[in-house]
Amino acid sequence: MSAAWFILFALLWTGILAGAATLLSLGRVNARFAQAVWRGAAFFAVLPLGLVPMAALIPDGVQAALPQAIPDLPYVEPTASLMTSATASLNATVSGPEWSWTAPALILVLIAGWLCRLGMSIAGQVRLQRIKAGSRPHQGEGPKLPLQRLGLTQAPQVRLIPGGSPFVAGIGARAIYVPAELSSRSDLRQIAIHECVHLMRGDLVARPLERLVADIFWFSPFAWMMRRELDFWREAVCDEIAASMSGDRLGYARTLAQAARLSARPHSLPVAAFIPNRKGSLSMRLSRLLEASPTRSRPLVAIGASLAALALAPLALAEVKQAAGPETDAVGEAMTKAEFTAPVLSNVRAKITSGFGERRHPVTGELKVHNGIDIAAASGTPVHAPGCGDVVYSGFKDGHGETVEIAFSDGSRMRFSQLEERRVEVGDEIKGGAVIGTVGMSGKYATGPHLHLEHWAAADGGKAQPVDPAKTAGLVLVAGGSL
Repeated sequence: MSAAWFILFALLWTGILAGAATLLSLGRVNARFAQAVWRGAAFFAVLPLGLVPMAALIPDGVQAALPQAIPDLPYVEPTASLMTSATASLNATVSGPEWSWTAPALILVLIAGWLCRLGMSIAGQVRLQRIKAGSRPHQGEGPKLPLQRLGLTQAPQVRLIPGGSPFVAGIGARAIYVPAELSSRSDLRQIAIHECVHLMRGDLVARPLERLVADIFWFSPFAWMMRRELDFWREAVCDEIAASMSGDRLGYARTLAQAARLSARPHSLPVAAFIPNRKGSLSMRLSRLLEASPTRSRPLVAIGASLAALALAPLALAEVKQAAGPETDAVGEAMTKAEFTAPVLSNVRAKITSGFGERRHPVTGELKVHNGIDIAAASGTPVHAPGCGDVVYSGFKDGHGETVEIAFSDGSRMRFSQLEERRVEVGDEIKGGAVIGTVGMSGKYATGPHLHLEHWAAADGGKAQPVDPAKTAGLVLVAGGSL
């Protein structure tokens, strides 16, 4: 997957998920329902990143209905044609010779963004440790908490900090950190119940995982939208539970407003702060606390949306697994064997200049595996499809130049690279002998006009494997040539 494709896919995917989550959480919905919706959106946003390792677990009999290119990362089956065309167009736009600098530049930008997010996370941890180190124990009677309802055997220690927003932190010995100005008995109890609800719900572990979506897709505004909504609904859920446990909803709202006034500009810390740094969140939380009528959830809509999203995973995984081998029927017979009825090149002067297997690269001198063969021929020599098949890729590939890939009826695929021009598009059904392009030298390190030909056949173990085109039964490479 190219960096440009990754960015485009992430923007589209997170945008779709954020839009769906927004529609589901509009209106007077239950806070826990809304939190579950946005958690689902964040989960499905990062799900495609795990599709490739998960593909190895799919049974060999599971096959996708559509052909795919060799062997790039998967796309979801219902949008396969659209994504294939978009990928080809994108590669042709940003990966052509005149734009060859864009691929490494985008990769560097992505890495720089991830390093920046890591650096900010480390800085937040350092800031948190400084605040904790500068705190002091609360003197006097601690707040009376409903420990049994909170699932606690003893109340966490309360420590005072100079300012900022209250929060709970700690791995082994957890403590609640409260600004000194909020240390009155009533305020302290409301804050302590809220922070203990965070402990009860496991938010100290869940919050960093939820916020990963914005760290991974830092370039997507929709990922940041998911992060903001998750922060809001996490606190809204705790507000509902804590206000109910305290028995004083109005007093809880008063403490919330007072905390917001004292921590008007809270620091960004790697914890669930009592007052998140988001404009407008306070008024929304207060209105939810003080509204008279109960909120409603939409379980049937949420279940339907979740099932629809979950359906994408096996379809995409099936796309990955299509490389596993030839499709079989109920009695285990292989698919129709591909018939090669035409030579790839009709040029008496064509010859193989580089064979299949391990070789020393003619330009770099490195010892590398050559997944195909190189057939030298004059520029502009027509390249023919050796048999009937479907075009699954037509575009520019880094290192390969102008490339066409064809899928055949037996599940195998061929890649024709270093073309001067392409004469077919993705989705074309072609017959044996059809001209799919012309010989050229459009790829990196090309030392002269030639056709780079690869043949990928299904093999045991579930993955497509390159085979020597010169040894493929029935395949004629050159008609009347020196082969």
